[in-house]
Amino acid sequence: MFALNSKKIFTIIAVTLSVIVFGCSDKLELTEPVASNSSEQESDLVWNFPEMDRSLDQTSKTIEELLSVYNIPKAILDTISTKELVKICMVHPHWGLIHVYNDRRTGMSVLVQNFNGFQELFYRNDAAIELLKAYNKLDPLAINPMWTPLEQGIYSAKFEKFEMLLSSRAMIDKLDKEGIQSLQEVIISKYQKKKELPEIYSLWDLSTTVAVCLNILQKENSIILEEYRGQINYFMNTYMSEDLQFLDTIVELLRTTVL
Repeated sequence: MFALNSKKIFTIIAVTLSVIVFGCSDKLELTEPVASNSSEQESDLVWNFPEMDRSLDQTSKTIEELLSVYNIPKAILDTISTKELVKICMVHPHWGLIHVYNDRRTGMSVLVQNFNGFQELFYRNDAAIELLKAYNKLDPLAINPMWTPLEQGIYSAKFEKFEMLLSSRAMIDKLDKEGIQSLQEVIISKYQKKKELPEIYSLWDLSTTVAVCLNILQKENSIILEEYRGQINYFMNTYMSEDLQFLDTIVELLRTTVL
């Protein structure tokens, strides 16, 4: 029911077409994403990602060299509000990198290490609150049945982006008790709504939601997780589980935990 079906596989491949791997992992050619930054970026952003110069030879460049063009000049970065910075980070042209590596956590680390916007976001004390506010506005059920599979995939990927950031312990640690409780309520609601559309949100999509749940529990009440430590250790290395019962269990543990 929640398997990684052919439709989801197509979507992941399409969204990840922004990255082509040649030979070794540190040599990449980045092409314009399927949902290009020109169409996804909001017109009112104070800073927009530059278009890639297709005339340059990219095959000999390292990933650091290729991604450096997207860094925000410090004079501008210092003036950007955290709310605005969240918007900018959400439309980074190469989020598809998180699907290139063996697991999404590694891909996320590569993105953070090579974009000063993400680094600045993790530095700011109000980052988690602003991420949560923006994430809370997304509705998993707001999928238009008239959208193409690619359009549906681009929308569902928005949740993955927020959840990859919100699942970070560094981000969770920025929240006070009230913030943790708000995140608890919001993340459980998102999980329950995702499960209503299994044809859109597969186990792949549910897993990042559960990653947020799990890291809240790791911080607030880790002792109740000991029974599942083996599965948790594997999950934390991959951010993926094919066991729906395990995912449901983690969410239920969070739901019944008084924070």
